[in-house]
Parts: sequence; C-alpha cells; structure tokens
Amino acid sequence: MKRFNDKAVIVTGADSSLGRVTAIKLAREGANVILVGSNSKVLQYIAADLPEDHTWINSGNHLAITCRLDEATPSDELVTHVLQKYQKIDVLININTSLPLEGSLVQALAQSKGSVVNVGLLSDNSSEWSLHDYQQQDHQLAENTKQLALTHSTNGIRVNAVNVGLTADDRNSHDSRQLFLQHSPLGDLVSLEDASEAITFLASEEARMITGVTLPVDGGLSLTY
Repeated sequence: MKRFNDKAVIVTGADSSLGRVTAIKLAREGANVILVGSNSKVLQYIAADLPEDHTWINSGNHLAITCRLDEATPSDELVTHVLQKYQKIDVLININTSLPLEGSLVQALAQSKGSVVNVGLLSDNSSEWSLHDYQQQDHQLAENTKQLALTHSTNGIRVNAVNVGLTADDRNSHDSRQLFLQHSPLGDLVSLEDASEAITFLASEEARMITGVTLPVDGGLSLTY
C-alpha cells in the first residue's frame, strides 16, 4: 500500500525546485497533488510531469492553482476549489510560504484528521546566509510549529516542520557554500531528495503520533549553535 494512496495533498510553493521534487514523490506514492504557486507556466510543467497511478486513482487527478500567497490570498476560495474536485483535504505542505490555518481549511483538515508540514529554506532567508540567520529562522519556525500544533491538536490535526539547510540546487556563491560545508558536521550540502524524504515522512501516517516537531535537515548544522 502506498503511503498517500488517494489522499488530497496541497503543496504551496510548488513552483520551487523543492516543491517539484516533493510533488513528484507524493504522486508516485498515490497522492492527488494540488500544486499552488505564483508561476503558472512552471506549475503546468510540473503538473504534466507528475505520474498518474491508474491502479488506485483516476487519470487527471492533479490540479494546479496559480496565486500569490504573500498577498491577501482568499484561502477559503482556494479551499472551496480543492474540495469541489476532491471532497477532502488530507495534507497541507507549505514550502517557504504559508496558507493560513483558518476557516474552511481547518474544517477540512479536521474532518480528515490531516497533517500540516511547514518548510523553511536556508537559501530563501537571505542571498548570503549566516549561522545567526539560520539560528533565528530555526527558532522562529520551531516556536510557530509548537504553537500551531497545540492550537489544532484538539481538532486532530498534526503540525510539524522541516528546516532545510543549504541545498546542492541553491544558486549561492562559492563562499556561501564553503561556509556551510565548514560549519556542517557531516560536511555536505543537502539534496532535494533528502529534504523531500523528511517532508513526506512527517506528512504521512508513519508519523501519526508526531506533532509540534521541527526536524532539521542540515547535515548537523543546528548542532553547532
């Protein structure tokens, strides 16, 4: 049995490199993937690349929605659009974006006893990162995750997070990469597959008793502060 068989999974920030890798992994595991991002051409490209699992689900199971979540996003409208097609929402994955946990989204996730995974990316914190910036990002993400997990636990919704270090796909300067490698105990950059594995684990039923956790995928960088 595939971990996300026939589950409706929203991925915001899906037009990013990590969003694409995560969406493909979810689709391969049977998910109905709802891609949300601001670049419609990239979303359509990713949607066309997603595998269809005809063993479990009907064809045309994926959906691309173009919107900017950094503006006044009508989340209820987006949720209504998703529910019209799938009748449920099982998982929300926010990749360096945030679809607010409120209104009809909370109701849908509560009904499915769903899960939320918020993802922070070191490369999106600033053009030239620092250990202090990463520490601040990690602390803020962890505190926010704990608060959300406590707030929504009464609804049966799990909320976790993944804090991703510098990835091999990031377009950072040589000095930034060297700085990360110097501070990282494992001495390597993070692959997109490393990050997507952590994200999908926390989103899955394998982690059904885990909530309020922020998982660092950073080669041990978070051990150094």
